[in-house]
Amino acid sequence: MARNQIVAILLLLTLGCGEQVVEVFDGDTFLLSNGEKVRLLGINTPELGEPGSDIARDYLENLILNKRVRLVAEEVDRDQYGRLLRYVYLGRRFINEEMVERGYAESYFLDENDRLKPRFDSLQLIACRNRRGLWAFNVFQPPETPKKVAKVISWQEAEKYYYQTVTVEGEIVRTHRTKKVCFLNFHPDYRRYLSCVIFASDLPKFPDRPERYYLKKRVRVTGLIKPYKGAPEIILKNPQQIEIVR
Repeated sequence: MARNQIVAILLLLTLGCGEQVVEVFDGDTFLLSNGEKVRLLGINTPELGEPGSDIARDYLENLILNKRVRLVAEEVDRDQYGRLLRYVYLGRRFINEEMVERGYAESYFLDENDRLKPRFDSLQLIACRNRRGLWAFNVFQPPETPKKVAKVISWQEAEKYYYQTVTVEGEIVRTHRTKKVCFLNFHPDYRRYLSCVIFASDLPKFPDRPERYYLKKRVRVTGLIKPYKGAPEIILKNPQQIEIVR
């Protein structure tokens, strides 16, 4: 048998090996037959219960459920919840990349210098401009939204602008932080009025103890307003989205 044929067979065997996917939880997390949970690196999809979460999950499920996938690790092996952090391949298909390219996930890297960030960001921008996948439903915040272009509204008007990217101005009167999230509230009754949300994975990008840093400050926040449990919220992924007015 020719050398190149042997190499080709070995490559196919390598691509075909791996653990079987037995359950898909959402658009970026799944369960292997060996009991390990896997979180896809470089992407982020809507949390369960949020708009678009079922669509993203269904797309990933159609790709990998009951199939054997190849996992590629980076420097950090697991996240704080014990899940494996991996790039995922199905044959020659790069699943993480495809989720962004088709518009079912956002590009998401904690390390701004990650080698794949420029490519994922580029694919995200193309998906956004062409309104692919969830971009067609304004689920994600556009990656290029200059603050000077965004409309400025009062925090009291937030619920009138669901699924629109605007700049909201008001005072942060109450904050709360847990292990998973930090809330910046414009009203003491956070169950009814606008809140800004910073997830734990994004906290290192913000000033130390944002729950104290922004408290009692008048701010302008730019982002996509979405409903969550009956109240408007803006998810803050980077500190450029929020500025202190006074």
